Amino acid sequence: MKYHYYEIIEKLKKRGSIPGLESIRRLLDELNHPEDKLRIVHIAGTNGKGSVFAFLSSILQEGGYRVGRYISPTIQCYEERFQIDGNFIEKEKLERYFMTVEDASNRVEDQYGVKPTLFEVETAISFLYFAEENVDFALVETGMGGTLDATNIIAHPILTVISSISYDHKGILGDTLEEIAAQKAGIIKERIPVIVSENPQNVRAIIKERAEECKSPVSFVQNEDYIIIEEREQGSTFQWKNQKFSIKLPGKHQISNAVTALEAARQLRELWDPHHSINEKNMITGLKNTRWPGRLEIFRESPLFYRDGAHNPDAAGKLREFLEKHFTNKKIIYIMGVLRDKEYKKMLQVLIPLADSIYVFRPENERGLEAEVLAGAVQEFGKNAVVCNNVNQAVREALTEAREEDVIVAWGSLSFMEDMEVAR
Repeated sequence: MKYHYYEIIEKLKKRGSIPGLESIRRLLDELNHPEDKLRIVHIAGTNGKGSVFAFLSSILQEGGYRVGRYISPTIQCYEERFQIDGNFIEKEKLERYFMTVEDASNRVEDQYGVKPTLFEVETAISFLYFAEENVDFALVETGMGGTLDATNIIAHPILTVISSISYDHKGILGDTLEEIAAQKAGIIKERIPVIVSENPQNVRAIIKERAEECKSPVSFVQNEDYIIIEEREQGSTFQWKNQKFSIKLPGKHQISNAVTALEAARQLRELWDPHHSINEKNMITGLKNTRWPGRLEIFRESPLFYRDGAHNPDAAGKLREFLEKHFTNKKIIYIMGVLRDKEYKKMLQVLIPLADSIYVFRPENERGLEAEVLAGAVQEFGKNAVVCNNVNQAVREALTEAREEDVIVAWGSLSFMEDMEVAR
């Protein structure tokens, strides 16, 4: 069967990104607002959104709930954006939803002169899909920012979450952390509980102010809330509320993300779990079983090969913290591709000192930075980079160089992860 939605996607990509809610509101008017039929947990943040929801989804599924997730970007396939209980939407269903939403989009354009973007169409599809499939919970991530993000059309979430906030999309969201935090805090709705991951004090202050304006109870996750028992190259063990938990996602930041998910699960249990299915056992098992590709994911065991979607200075800092903790005496080989609108020089400043060898390429993305430009930026920090034609040439070159005891890390963007090929 030939699927036409790929053609629609390419057409809609040309419209770019247009912040604002008028277009998505008109579109959902045409579709009778399927989002109003859902129990939605809405999350904004710079880093950690997907990890928090990967943990939370796994916990809720262990409790027997049917869980929808709307995520972007994806790294396995396009259909990954729309999933229920970890299963990606079937192509036949996605084709039908695209046809339905395209018809509605055309009516919106004819009546109001506004053209829904790809992200707005995808957002509408996620709502239709989850409503039709009657999921128990829909976990919805913002695309960028919060206040003007298409997902902020959600008027009545049951819970909002704000993950780690740092500098990203500065030209759109603001030049200071406070300005960026204010945009993210725009998802907070009146009298709806808010959970906030570990963040700097100035960020917490902005979020607290917004929550108070909305009369919304707010819970802040803090470092003091948990005790790290062990951090390993392949996961960690920690204690939260006198209970021990283990996760297979490496890095201290993932412990913090897991605690955010636990707090979200706890509040959902109190408010929306009359049968107490979200119990301690399911929390333990849910965290232990969580997988989240492209986030310090072990892509190959020997030589040890990680892929991580670090694409801003904060994420680069967390990756460096992990590498310094576990691989100080190892040779580290980087595979790098970045998008030109990211602060790639600041990321390089953080991570280049740890590199022994570097292979660079241009991601197959309209925003991909030319490999030669990235190599020149690497040279500014005193290292040389080998320019490759694509990510898989970089992978082959790195594997050819690496000894069994070395460590390979592919990082810089999630945009190229789907294209990576390597023998496991």
